[in-house]
Amino acid sequence: MMKLIDLTMPIWEGAGYGEILPFTNSPVRLHEYMYYDKHGLRMTRMKLDGETGSPFMVPHQRNPFDPTPLQPEPKFSWLLDEIPLEKLILRDTVILDIRAPETHEITPDEMEVAIKRADYQKGDEVLLRTGWGTRERAYELGIDYYKRTPSIHFDAAALLAKKMDEMDSGLFMTDCGLVNPPRVQGNNWFRGEAPLIPHPKPWPSAEARERVIDLGAHKHGSPHPSSYGALIKKTMAGCKCLIDCDQISEKRVKMIVLPLLIKNGGASPCRFIAVEE
Repeated sequence: MMKLIDLTMPIWEGAGYGEILPFTNSPVRLHEYMYYDKHGLRMTRMKLDGETGSPFMVPHQRNPFDPTPLQPEPKFSWLLDEIPLEKLILRDTVILDIRAPETHEITPDEMEVAIKRADYQKGDEVLLRTGWGTRERAYELGIDYYKRTPSIHFDAAALLAKKMDEMDSGLFMTDCGLVNPPRVQGNNWFRGEAPLIPHPKPWPSAEARERVIDLGAHKHGSPHPSSYGALIKKTMAGCKCLIDCDQISEKRVKMIVLPLLIKNGGASPCRFIAVEE
């Protein structure tokens, strides 16, 4: 009997996705500002970011505003409206299991063991499961969900990227809140040798604007290389913040992956459904 498992982070009013960084991400807003009984029509506004919920992010993530890929000469260059449906629907997917507690950085040795133990077949998509990401934890922790998440050390990400390239894998998915370690992603912002205390407000706060001016846009300010950069250079899309992956009982599933169909888009919230047969 077929079983459908929803692995998608919900979107809710005030959710601070991306709010930990000094970029142009800010909390979700769902606002109704005109009403039938008062104005004769109904108008609503939904404010989301590309990394809201469980995001689907291609190498040209900044499109449609900036066509520059996150890493030079990526293996894939499809935008959201260019990806063939057969690359998104009922994709054979291998589960890489690495039990990771809060704040743990997955090591190359752990990654190598997980790959060897997995039933990884040519053409598989990849779901890296730590078991940490859950809906309840996201609701409970708020912004701390991203500060305390497990993550992937650069050397482990580079190892997986090489394997995915060899296996012709296109989608990287994980239940980590961040792929880069927080000490890298939030270097000298909320982690690092000189984190800012109290934690500054996100864009467009004065601290965030000053940070962007000092570093340049899209920089995390760390001397360490980007784990996410290693993966996105070799994959069609990177997808983080999946939840409740422990509901999957098999070593392999088929994934239904449905990002918003944004013309020339580079990133969007996405629905992730695992299918067990």
